[in-house]
Amino acid sequence: MKLSRFAIFKPISTIMIALSLVVMGFISLFKLPLEYLPSVTFPVLFVSIRYPSSSPEEIERFITRPIEEILGTMPGIENMGSTSNASSSTIRLEFAMDADMDLVGIHLRDRLDQVRADLPEDVDYIGIKSFDTEDIPALEYTVSWLGEDPEDLIAFYNQHLLPRLQRLDGVASVELRGLQQKDLLVEVDQRAMTAHKLDFRTINRALRRNNINISAGYVTDGDRRFAVRSVGEFETVDQIRNLPIRPNLALSDVAAVTYDYPPARRFDRLDGISSLYLSVHKSSTANMVDVCKRARAELVRINEEVGKDKFRMLLVRDQSTDVIASITSLSHSAIMGGLLAVIAIFIFLRNFRSTLIIGSAIPISALTVFLIMYFLRQSGADITLNLISMMGLMVAIGMLVDPAVVALENIFRKCFDEGQSATQAALEGSEEIGLPVLAATLTTVCVFVPVIFVTDSGTSLFMRQFSVTVVVSVIASFCVALSLIPLAASRAFDKGGQTFDRVLKSIFVLAASVGVGAYIYYTDFSKIDYGDMWDAFARTIAALPLFAKIGFPAAIALVIFLYFRYRAIGARALYARVVANTLHYRWATLSVACVLLFLGNHIYGKIEQEPFRYQPTRAIRLTVEMPRTYDLAQASNTFKIAEDILIPLKEELDIEAIATKFNTGNRQGKRNALLTIYLTPAEESKLTTDEVQYRIIALLPKDIPGVRFRPRGGKSGGTAGVGVELKGRKQEILEVLAEDLEMSMQGMPGVHEIETSLETGMEEIRVVVNRERAQRYGISPRDIATNIASALGSRGASHFKTPHGELDITVQLREEDRANLEQLKTTEFESDKGGMVTFSSLADFNLIQGPNAISREDRMPTLTVFASTEQKAVFSVGQIMKARMEDVPLPEGYTYQMDRRFKSMDAKRDQDFETMIFALILIYIIMASLFESYVHPLTIMFCIFFAFIGVALGLYTFKIAMDSNAKYGLLVLFGIVVNNGIVLVDHINRYRKQGLVRRDAIIRGGQDRLRPIMMTATTTIIGLMPLVIPMLFGHAEGTARRWGPIGLVVVSGLSISTILTLVLLPTMYSLMDDLSQFTRRVVAVAGAR
Repeated sequence: MKLSRFAIFKPISTIMIALSLVVMGFISLFKLPLEYLPSVTFPVLFVSIRYPSSSPEEIERFITRPIEEILGTMPGIENMGSTSNASSSTIRLEFAMDADMDLVGIHLRDRLDQVRADLPEDVDYIGIKSFDTEDIPALEYTVSWLGEDPEDLIAFYNQHLLPRLQRLDGVASVELRGLQQKDLLVEVDQRAMTAHKLDFRTINRALRRNNINISAGYVTDGDRRFAVRSVGEFETVDQIRNLPIRPNLALSDVAAVTYDYPPARRFDRLDGISSLYLSVHKSSTANMVDVCKRARAELVRINEEVGKDKFRMLLVRDQSTDVIASITSLSHSAIMGGLLAVIAIFIFLRNFRSTLIIGSAIPISALTVFLIMYFLRQSGADITLNLISMMGLMVAIGMLVDPAVVALENIFRKCFDEGQSATQAALEGSEEIGLPVLAATLTTVCVFVPVIFVTDSGTSLFMRQFSVTVVVSVIASFCVALSLIPLAASRAFDKGGQTFDRVLKSIFVLAASVGVGAYIYYTDFSKIDYGDMWDAFARTIAALPLFAKIGFPAAIALVIFLYFRYRAIGARALYARVVANTLHYRWATLSVACVLLFLGNHIYGKIEQEPFRYQPTRAIRLTVEMPRTYDLAQASNTFKIAEDILIPLKEELDIEAIATKFNTGNRQGKRNALLTIYLTPAEESKLTTDEVQYRIIALLPKDIPGVRFRPRGGKSGGTAGVGVELKGRKQEILEVLAEDLEMSMQGMPGVHEIETSLETGMEEIRVVVNRERAQRYGISPRDIATNIASALGSRGASHFKTPHGELDITVQLREEDRANLEQLKTTEFESDKGGMVTFSSLADFNLIQGPNAISREDRMPTLTVFASTEQKAVFSVGQIMKARMEDVPLPEGYTYQMDRRFKSMDAKRDQDFETMIFALILIYIIMASLFESYVHPLTIMFCIFFAFIGVALGLYTFKIAMDSNAKYGLLVLFGIVVNNGIVLVDHINRYRKQGLVRRDAIIRGGQDRLRPIMMTATTTIIGLMPLVIPMLFGHAEGTARRWGPIGLVVVSGLSISTILTLVLLPTMYSLMDDLSQFTRRVVAVAGAR
């Protein structure tokens, strides 16, 4: 090819270009931002509306439904769901993956502005929230303030902590959650209010009218223009106390105005100590590691200045350490994989010059990848160094040398076996393999086209950087193989190479000795837990199926036997005998291939399907169910019992911290009791998350009446499982259907626990207005509702600015005046026709049990029945539930559907299948175009079917599910595995064009390509072993467990496919060639007629 010719005859120019790429690549490596995950914005928006002191039914009727109606017609919306709780509503909007979320946000705000007039006047908050990976805090701390005055903490946070962190380069925002704020309460004396013939409307109206700050327009004075603002805001609490309600009647005459901390309604503790949560978020363009380093150093300085006796901090999560640990682990695996690949090359070639040439292809190609990534980022692509992109480079390490191996082996053969000069061998050798190497490169590239440009799942958004890295790596290695490799071979294979070999050998022995000595000197072998390593190995071996326990030793014994039996004749001669026999017994060989494919398909059918890879977060979240009568002290004592049990066992159970959270729900009507156990990193732990969870649940008390500790699952938790959503108009009928479905699911195989989204809410007093009596007094039902809300102090009447922000002025009856229902009934307010009237004379008060929340999907009331199960069984259990639901008769107008999680899994499964079919079609198109043949690409496609046998054996043997990462491994495998067939078939065709008969061409072509095929397969397999071995023999939840399936699929598929390709593909070639010739004869006969 022209590229090789240019490189050989323009060596200085080629070397300068290579050096430029290496230098710029090295610089780019340090300019690329370090992230944990790629920056991805998901096409989901959440609308949150606050409306205090309202029941779920009221929220649904007056807030959720009007908003759903106007948002349901937005263009591009795919799903809409809502949850109406006491005092708030949350609406979830899902859009197409290619939606412009900035434009969607503008349309959403316009729709909300339109519907605002249809909502209650006193709705005080409508928020819009998106979700992307940038929302994950870079740093999370729990902080405890040990000073006496809580007001000092607020001042310290606003005046010191917040400004000092926000001014750091790269810090976007700082948040302190759990900070208690003062309340401004106007507590009205019911007797004084009645004596002065006042009601809450009058008091609220006075507060609003006397607390204004509005623009009044502009005035002009000569050539100067001034803005006019009318300011009448409250500046002090005394101004509120002295506010005139009527002539000679101040607010303080009928109410007590207090500005103080309210009674505690919640607590947050970490390891038994009261705490707050501090989170630091970085800006989207900042480097994660740099931001975390600066923020940690600043917090240490602040802590030292304030004093640890007042301000205590505990780091809960540092994303930069996750980034560094994960990327370092992958980098070490990549380096180790590259070294092992180079060693494998030397074993095959036994030539230091060749090994050095091929080994140089790895760093040059890798640094070129960093350079191209940097250029892509500069051109607008959001590419960073993160766990996903580094994983792509790790997978590509073994593939980087494949084109170089094929090129150099061909040059090596022509130079040393055929006796050509080094320059001539470099020219002819590189040109001869140019087409197959190009085909191999394009097939690897094309399998990622569906991922980069077509697929639109959430997983694909993450994996695009993986795909880009692999594609760029393969293209870079192709360019190196056809430029630098021929150039280096033309010089290194010239005369005098033996001396060069001896020098290299001496350097290698010296470097290896120094390296081994340094490793022994610096490694503290006393800290290595060989027992854990052996236990992990023993557990993996014990879990293998019987055929693997017998098959692996038998295969090793067979290889040893064949080596000693046939080493005298050599591998090439032995392979020629095997191919000759398979060609002689073609139909028997075909039968064997069919049997193997059948067995592979049978085994593949037994592999668990797991569309989404579940990776425990090393945190256990337990919901604590308590009687609703529990107050804060009782809840605190309950949590203390759990803390006293678990804290002494932290080291034994690999617990890092224990967090407890509780709120009484007095304000919002929602109760939250949560126990969170943070575990040590998986690599430092002996127990899995599930093992710790089982032991903790067994330890926690079960004899406290009304108290139950249970894993948090379902829609809000992380427990694996699948749910069925029942939809219909009436909540009562849905409740009956949900209970029936829950009963029918009891005892279902693989199901651990069944729960429903139906949760009994708090008892509520429903005020039913008598419209005739209210009309008689000139009072509307809205006036009655507003006065009751004011009497109970659930909604703000106005606002008051403080140095720390703005808060509501809440008007309510004194606690002793609102202690019971009778006092509420006798509360009076002024009618529009004069005179005072009590609530009881206008309305009936009924005590009922209301729901805790009302869920809706696509504007229909919905109840969910959720079955908790093991992650590997999610899909199979979901299929059983789906089949059962098809036989369940539902009333007219009521339907069911699988929950969003299962539907996403199902859709992802179909999409993965379509992606693979698309990739196979692209592979065929590329090979057909390059070979100018319809038939031989089909011959090569048999390599993929052979690979499926290996994939099935690998996953089934080690009990690994076919998850989304394993399917990405399949895509990589598709692009790699056909390379062996391409190289083999191209060489056979070349011999046939030279005049050899088909049988001799097949045998000789196979002999010539035996070594490069074995070399490329071996380097790829060995390059991935540092990723696969920790998954098989390491911790069950380590980083390798997440990404290991990619490596296992490639290793197992490529191993079996390489063997079967070498043995069976020659027979398939001859059969397909016969079919081609038969087709030509039939077409010729038909044309002659």
